[in-house]
Amino acid sequence: MVTATPPSELHRLGFQLQTLLRTALPGLPPVQVRCALREGVLMVLVQQVSPDPGAASAVRRLEASEASEIFACLEDELRRSPPKIPPAKSPFSPAQVQPLPVRVYLRAAGQSRPYAIHQFRINGSALSAIAPEQTQAEQNEFSAFVPTAAPERLRRLPQDDANLDHADLAHADLAHADLDHTDPAETGLPDPAQAPAPDPDTAVAGGYSLSRMAIALAAGVAALAFGGTFYALTRPCVMGGCAELQTVERLHQAVSQQLSQGATLQDLSQSYTRLTEASYRLSRVPRWSRHYAAANQVQQQTESTVAALGQVLSAQAIATEAVEMAQNPPHPLEVWQRAQALWEKAIAQLQQVSESSPAYDLAQQKRLEYAENLAMIEQRITLEQKAQDWVNRARQAVELAEARQGAATSMDTRLEAHGTWRTAIALLQQVPETAMAYAEAQQLLALYQPRLLDSSARLQQEETAVDAHQRALRLADLAAEAEQRRQWSQAVQHWQGALAAAQQVAAGTTVHPQVQPLLSSYRASLATAQEKLKGAIAAQAAEQDLERNCSGTPRICTYAQRGSVMQVRITPSYDRVLQEAAAITQVTQETDPDSAIMAHFNPLLRAIATVGETAQIPIEVYNADGSLFGIYDPALDGYVSREVRNQQHKRP
Repeated sequence: MVTATPPSELHRLGFQLQTLLRTALPGLPPVQVRCALREGVLMVLVQQVSPDPGAASAVRRLEASEASEIFACLEDELRRSPPKIPPAKSPFSPAQVQPLPVRVYLRAAGQSRPYAIHQFRINGSALSAIAPEQTQAEQNEFSAFVPTAAPERLRRLPQDDANLDHADLAHADLAHADLDHTDPAETGLPDPAQAPAPDPDTAVAGGYSLSRMAIALAAGVAALAFGGTFYALTRPCVMGGCAELQTVERLHQAVSQQLSQGATLQDLSQSYTRLTEASYRLSRVPRWSRHYAAANQVQQQTESTVAALGQVLSAQAIATEAVEMAQNPPHPLEVWQRAQALWEKAIAQLQQVSESSPAYDLAQQKRLEYAENLAMIEQRITLEQKAQDWVNRARQAVELAEARQGAATSMDTRLEAHGTWRTAIALLQQVPETAMAYAEAQQLLALYQPRLLDSSARLQQEETAVDAHQRALRLADLAAEAEQRRQWSQAVQHWQGALAAAQQVAAGTTVHPQVQPLLSSYRASLATAQEKLKGAIAAQAAEQDLERNCSGTPRICTYAQRGSVMQVRITPSYDRVLQEAAAITQVTQETDPDSAIMAHFNPLLRAIATVGETAQIPIEVYNADGSLFGIYDPALDGYVSREVRNQQHKRP
């Protein structure tokens, strides 16, 4: 079933696509484009044209990249400006309009079969208002013809394996069309395929009778002459003036005025359509018309204007797509990059508009607008790249902080780990709300900020531990110095401070293992110092008591502490007093000399013993000549010799 579509619409569509290829792909070899509609499928034949008709068979096939450019250009144009072809309705829902299938064929000059085909569909919903009513049989036929699979990509057909596509082209009157000549449908000449069959009554074996052949030949010649004359005279701009030429010139003036006054895109679209149709009409002016030269010149000017308007409209369509793509940010970086590519493509389209074109000023205005939009998109891309880079660097910093924190063995390494945590948080806090990475940054902040607080607490604990450790070491040094000066009170005080500082070092800190051995050492040193202090206090009290007992005239004795023992020496002057007293006692009481001396010496010995007992300190008593008289040991409860004392202390 061939859908009823006005041939002029298909002719205009083919001319429009041909003009598009010529302007959009200037490096492409010459091609001609024709369109047909068969069973609801729009068929577009792109045939390479040889400059020399006699060498058509020598035209090379296009490369795959060139064919892809042609197919992409035509598909973009048909999707951007769908042709006014009645779309098919769904066989299941008459109100539902189905997409229009499109087949684009690529054929070399002098060949009967195409060597490449591209298939796709364009949305026909916008044309549903002009879709004619179809019978159920037509609907069923369309639904059976249209494939349900996804549109095929570009495929190159083998030279001997294109029967199906060749048959499609043949049914669409495109397979053997000579695109270098006028369409037979326009000439009005009879179609040989529709000529009347031979009359069996006048036929002879092997052919017609001579009289009927002559009559038929004469009638054919007459009909051909009449038809040719009629065709030649009915072509545009042959008889009289050329209304088409005047119409196009007025249209050019109107378009130039619109562009100078700031035409809207809708005005440009309408002018583009009208100029395209006008250019098609001028292309039909025959060479034998006296207006042909002027029409050909105006047509070339019109094609140039149409190409410029097409570039502006194409750029606007691309810009619209870029605007729609960038709406409702934020977007992933890939979306912004696609929008950037669209703006660059739109600007490139506008840069192709020639300075001599009436659309040049408009193209430059739009180019500046698009350049500003492109700059904004590039800023967003830079922002997205920075934001994502900040997030990635923050993740890397967290990995480093965790590694440093786990391997920390000193205050310096703790500080490095904490600083790395702070760096990660600072990077995430830089991500702005307008960036796509903002949500990810907020999620990571919720995870990492508690870790930073924990790191701060650990760092504070480490600082406290290090300070306590240093204070303990410093106080221990002061205690040792006090011991050397036998300032036992200060030594005890410093050892107590050192022990308290060491006990403040918390477990889990890097200095905690270093402090543990110090605790036992400090406790022992403190105990020793306390004992020393106790002895010093006792020795001081003993010295005071001894001073009372040793004072007098003459002085009785002297004393001094030697280690843990107090030494008392009888002065020579007191020794002479004892000797004189003993001599008098010996005369009066008739006693021996030793007994007389001891009678005067015993009170001093008892006083010294009392001092030793009170102070719990051994006291060595020496004679005036330096010999040891005896040792008072509180533990032995009396005076003993050195040998006896040593033996007693050696016992368990």
